[in-house]
Amino acid sequence: LSSLQYLDTIINDLTISESFLDPGSKFGGINDPAIKALGWKADKPSNFTIKGNSKHIINSLGWYTNVPVTLKDKEDKTVTVIGNFIRINNGKTEPMLFFGMSNIQKVQSVPEPNKNQFRIKLHGKTYIIPTFSKFPVVKDPPKEDQNQVSTDSSSPTSEDLKKSA
Repeated sequence: LSSLQYLDTIINDLTISESFLDPGSKFGGINDPAIKALGWKADKPSNFTIKGNSKHIINSLGWYTNVPVTLKDKEDKTVTVIGNFIRINNGKTEPMLFFGMSNIQKVQSVPEPNKNQFRIKLHGKTYIIPTFSKFPVVKDPPKEDQNQVSTDSSSPTSEDLKKSA
């Protein structure tokens, strides 16, 4: 598991605190509880499976296009980005949204996990969006597993640095 960067997002009046950047996913996604809370119908059907940052393979349940997602930058100013998201049923009860590579590239985003932020460019202006990390909650995790998680969490950063070098 890589260390995900979480951030708070808002769609309409729905605050989604389980939002994160997932460069391992081609598309952005939004889960059933979020769609149900918004009361939306899919814009387009979809018929494929998604394997993102987790080992689980999830069926797609429809496309939601031109979704306005509001973020707050470090100065507490709001910025709204428009993205396309695939609906998934990930078994979670809380609303969740993730930005995949297509969303990240669209806003010329530069994730900076070491600084707990990511920069986006929109209409010629750069916004710095604060992020935070979480570790997976596992019931009674053995000490070895905890060490494994923290060891793995640093590897994507070094791989990314090698790619950009």
